[in-house]
Amino acid sequence: MKILHTSDWHLGKKIEGHGRIEEHEKFIEILEKINDNENPDIILIAGDIFDSVNPPAEAEQLFFKTIKNLSKNGNRAIIIIPGNHDNPKRLSAGNPLAKELGIIIYTKPFEIIPPGKYGNFFIEDSCEGGIFININNKKLYLYSLPYPNETTLNETFENNNFTKRIGEILQTGVDYNKENIPTVIMSHIFLIGSSESGEEKTIELGGAMAVNPKDLPDVNYIALGHVHKPMAFKNKNAYYCGSPIEFRSTEAKHQKKILLVDVEFNKESIIKEIQLENYKPIKEYTVYSCEEAIEKSEELKNVNQWVYLKIIDNRYLKNSEVRKIKENKNIVEIIPIINCKHTSYKSFSLESDNIKDIFIEFCKQEESVQSQNELIELFSKLIEEES
Repeated sequence: MKILHTSDWHLGKKIEGHGRIEEHEKFIEILEKINDNENPDIILIAGDIFDSVNPPAEAEQLFFKTIKNLSKNGNRAIIIIPGNHDNPKRLSAGNPLAKELGIIIYTKPFEIIPPGKYGNFFIEDSCEGGIFININNKKLYLYSLPYPNETTLNETFENNNFTKRIGEILQTGVDYNKENIPTVIMSHIFLIGSSESGEEKTIELGGAMAVNPKDLPDVNYIALGHVHKPMAFKNKNAYYCGSPIEFRSTEAKHQKKILLVDVEFNKESIIKEIQLENYKPIKEYTVYSCEEAIEKSEELKNVNQWVYLKIIDNRYLKNSEVRKIKENKNIVEIIPIINCKHTSYKSFSLESDNIKDIFIEFCKQEESVQSQNELIELFSKLIEEES
């Protein structure tokens, strides 16, 4: 059985208010080409399809259009679970129509999918969280666990109870398979030992919501979502495919991927990594003057990057300079850092000196304070209002 594994699309994601739908559309275009070229039997989407529980309309439209195209009119099974960013009910709004296309969208842990015809394949049997799939006489048992926490599981966890409980849930789910067919797990969880991705914290709730890999069952393959960096826990056949596009500049350190997996009963799974193009990298630049910032902005104007520009100078940026820098629409944030010089200030006594005179003297000593007359006038008005 050939499986395509993807996750963490985060459709609707923005960067400092800038939409990223074009990047997602480019990813989807490549994904559909991979789907055509590799012809998998099943596509697993392991959560965080959307970036928020209330995604924009264009993100929802792209999602439903994409899964329809990927299904190839029901000839390919698509199984989807919600992640912690998704609204499960909203994600599964199209379920009645999705069944005809061979698309199954879980809404919660332990959900029972009714047996029957889905698209052009069959669910021969099912249990809590598990389905026995028959596609062109190729069979697979899949156990799915959508993002588990105290709310979705209706349980309370302390100390190391969470990892033990998740291990028990997964093992119980796996034990339903008594047939001589491959077993695959899909879940949206954080494994201890995973690298921080920026968007998803390394430790959830102080580590209480992390799962120890040793508590995972032994199966043919575990398709994971939640971590944006591709990672492998090979001794457990557990893999994160990662997110398809960058969401933080730190993600530039690793290549974005989609995973293709061939699974057979009692045989080692074959993993194929397909690298994705970094459509629009997120970069950070540091300059050491406002003038250099303007030059860097102009230099990067036609470069396809999201830019964070850090400006270290001994003065503040003028509004005209900010406007000039922001002529480059790819600059998402300007980060000014004032390199203050050590200044010896005259000491004042509030008892003997007038507070307005003290402020005027301070402005004279502080070279970086601009528009001193306007500032002093404003300060005077504030004093009068307080009097």
